[in-house]
Amino acid sequence: MLESFGAKSFLNVSRKNKSGDKYLSSEGCRILRAASMIKGMKLAIISTGNDNLLSAEARAFLPKLLKGLTGGSNEIRLFTKDAPAGDALDELAAQPNSLLHRSLWQVDGALEHAAHHSARWLNEFETDVYVIWSGDDAAWAVLPLLNPATATIAVGHEDSEVFFAPARHYRSFLTRVVGTTPEVCVGFVINCVIDKERVEWISYGELEGSDAASPEEELQRTVETYETCFEKAIADAIAAPREISADFPPLSTERRAVPSWFDRLKAKIMN
Repeated sequence: MLESFGAKSFLNVSRKNKSGDKYLSSEGCRILRAASMIKGMKLAIISTGNDNLLSAEARAFLPKLLKGLTGGSNEIRLFTKDAPAGDALDELAAQPNSLLHRSLWQVDGALEHAAHHSARWLNEFETDVYVIWSGDDAAWAVLPLLNPATATIAVGHEDSEVFFAPARHYRSFLTRVVGTTPEVCVGFVINCVIDKERVEWISYGELEGSDAASPEEELQRTVETYETCFEKAIADAIAAPREISADFPPLSTERRAVPSWFDRLKAKIMN
């Protein structure tokens, strides 16, 4: 992604704070944004989780987000467990010269084997951002195996352990997380012990009181917010690469809906 600018020149504009941690200067962010605009990002978006655990709003928003992201020069690999002919995602991928490519997420054999196989392909694809929109256990188990410079993002759609449990388990391998409501964002911080600086609030593009002229304009703003989030995550991943951990124990469980941290706290107060 940064070849036209040179990775070395980009890293040279990183700085260190008093604690010795790297961060990107404003010049580094400028270079990153310019590189993204010229060459685009390589995005791997995972939607392999149980659709029944997603709201109708979340399911309806993904095709809109993908359409907006492919409106520029971003190349997207969308992974799903199945590909029903004629659905909204299939229509997007079938458009002429589309930068959206849809693939089936193959999970054969043991969870660890599937994760290693998927990570190897994603690393060869030179993925800039790996986004878990809705992931099964194998999608999460890939995180510790990805190229350290690949930015990783997980989206939480509800204030529920369905989304918090895997984020908490793999938090050291997540560059950033996105909550679709303020409650989800707070849950990521309190329940998952994720630094608030790594948490982004991005709604589905329909906020009451918005000054957007139309739903289309509001959607465009949301798409741009996601792109900015991706750019910041790329900068974070390059400035402070995480380690590959082939021996990290995967989270393998049948996740079910349980009371959120807020509901549990409210019940405790009421009792």
